[in-house]
Amino acid sequence: MVMRIKPSDEECNARAFSHVTLDRASHCMRAEGTLILEDIINPELILEAKEIFIQRYAPYLNGQKHDDALEVGDRRPMITVDFEPPFDRRELFANSWLLPVLSAAFKDDFVLAAYGVVCSLPEAPRQHIHMDGGDLFPQAGINRVLPIFAVTVAIPLIEMNEIHGTTALWPGSHFDKTRASAAEKGEGPDEPLVREGSCVLWDYRLLHGGTPNQSAVPRPLLYMTYSRSWFLDHKNYRRQAALRAPKGFLAELPDDLQRLLVRAQDSATR
Repeated sequence: MVMRIKPSDEECNARAFSHVTLDRASHCMRAEGTLILEDIINPELILEAKEIFIQRYAPYLNGQKHDDALEVGDRRPMITVDFEPPFDRRELFANSWLLPVLSAAFKDDFVLAAYGVVCSLPEAPRQHIHMDGGDLFPQAGINRVLPIFAVTVAIPLIEMNEIHGTTALWPGSHFDKTRASAAEKGEGPDEPLVREGSCVLWDYRLLHGGTPNQSAVPRPLLYMTYSRSWFLDHKNYRRQAALRAPKGFLAELPDDLQRLLVRAQDSATR
């Protein structure tokens, strides 16, 4: 079962995870390849983001294919979102609870590499089991022993559950051949309920797949890809931008966010 970490009362008062919690999170990401952080984002911001996404990106939600949105499964477009309100809020893409967990996992070397929404439309069937990226060295057979090079962070804009759908995860499948073999057969996934205000992290190599959306509404899943500065995802971003920011947005950011968003410096608005 995927480990869940929620800030304790003491951590909430300190506004930071303890070193013990960060060590637990780092070990979990190495050993299991996935983790849920609970109640780290204001649910009101999540509701605002959901409503604005549905309004602003409605043309992508008609079930048709679009040149600037990748189809990652039947009725599942992957849409790059602009750094415009409310998606320009630090609480979403540079969350103060999340970044220390990522720093511990990456040992400080990471940037934001992609920012968007995978939206499971009504009647979307079960997604194929997959990794987010391909193997770095497919001929060498060492990919399962390499350190983390990229992590997906998924923030549900509507609760992930058995009706809206969730993400089936196979903990340990990023490095354990036995667990990977079970995942490829569809055996024994964890299909967690994740409420608004929480997020799910998984190693780019972890096997996973979306479950069916049995509701009458779209299920937008805000995602961020964080990666080491040298990693480029050529599998998913051949035709669409991975990061997109309005002109002048980056220049107004503090230094720490400019370093985090260095990949977006040449981006333009839609």
